[in-house]
Amino acid sequence: MVPTREQQPVSSVTSSAFWIKYGPWIGFCVAAAAYYPRFALRPGLSLYTQAAGCLTQQQAMADCSLAFTYPPFFAFVMIPFLALPHVAQTVVWYLISLGCAVLACRIAEAIAVRLIPGPWSQRELGWLRVIAVLLSLKFILAVLEDEAFDLLALPFLLYGVLAVVEGRAIRAGFALAIAAALKVTPLLFLPYLVLRRQFVAAGVFVVVLGVASVLPDLFFTPAGAAHGYLGAWLRDIGAASVLEHGATVKLAFWDGVNIHNLSLRGALARAVDGTPWQAHFLVLLRATQVVFVALIAVLILASLRLKALVPVDACLLVIAMLMLSPMTSRSHFVNMVLPFFVLVAAWLKDHHTRWLGATVLVLSFIGGTGIPRDLAPRALTDFMRDHNDVMWSALVLIVYLATLIIAPQNWGIGAKVDAVNQASAA
Repeated sequence: MVPTREQQPVSSVTSSAFWIKYGPWIGFCVAAAAYYPRFALRPGLSLYTQAAGCLTQQQAMADCSLAFTYPPFFAFVMIPFLALPHVAQTVVWYLISLGCAVLACRIAEAIAVRLIPGPWSQRELGWLRVIAVLLSLKFILAVLEDEAFDLLALPFLLYGVLAVVEGRAIRAGFALAIAAALKVTPLLFLPYLVLRRQFVAAGVFVVVLGVASVLPDLFFTPAGAAHGYLGAWLRDIGAASVLEHGATVKLAFWDGVNIHNLSLRGALARAVDGTPWQAHFLVLLRATQVVFVALIAVLILASLRLKALVPVDACLLVIAMLMLSPMTSRSHFVNMVLPFFVLVAAWLKDHHTRWLGATVLVLSFIGGTGIPRDLAPRALTDFMRDHNDVMWSALVLIVYLATLIIAPQNWGIGAKVDAVNQASAA
């Protein structure tokens, strides 16, 4: 006869509870310590601290750190690292990256469970965390492998979305603005806030983004330069990448064929390379972008009828950020943490189209994270890389997101909101 929990020794029950509660964190710390030597070998952090040094030395970024193409606000944020020795810089940056990864997953989980009404059992939450983190893991590791800063901006973006869901306008505008000041592409959330009639959040967004963006120029002035740091970045990087003009050709990192560019631009450049269509690349690119924007716009406009669909809208905007950027590397796909959490949550609660959800998530997993480059045949991995596997792993999620918008009653979303609206009207 198996003893019940009450019949088991107190020490055994206590030990079991301890490992259930703290076991995952202990495993995380062990894995983090084991991964650190690999992280410390990467050169990414030196680029950021070099750019911060350019500010403090009041040198033009194009002369001092040509490879730094990010907004000057990020260089400004990195200035405190200059006071640390190199080893301490790496350790602190690693801890920040890990902390941001954990925080991003927790916020994404909070957004996901708010989308689906009803109680969540501990078992369901456990499956949500395990599956969503598994889907996201390779992209998180891609950030760590490059010492990239994508994880730094991600919690601000996700907290901004959570604040919109909870109706906290000032927090939403502030957090989304900081994300945009760091990474630019979250600017897509500004017109969305206006569409959702979140005018306070949109106003805060504009003010905070403006203040954050000009901070480097308020404290530092590049000697002998015709423009300040923000003006030079807007001219040489921002405007040049959008308008396709070459004010500074040497900074045109988005131009040409690049197997590491996983945006729509990068995929199209590889597709037409060496073909007669290459001469019409810009026309084809704009047509592709217009079609994609139209698709996202139609879905978001259809979702405006339900406030509860804000997490779904945010997932669509995250995918749009990745696809419309002039340059999207593998580490940028860490933003997919949000779509993965939201769609896994929908799949766990779905009793109507679960087969569709499973198919979409499996296809996304195979394209983005499911085939280890060191284990699969090289011919297969090269084929998938050459055919934009990671890009398609993001695009395929739009199919499942669309079903959430078209038939929200399958998850109880529409019923919940209708009940709230009826109660408010009464």
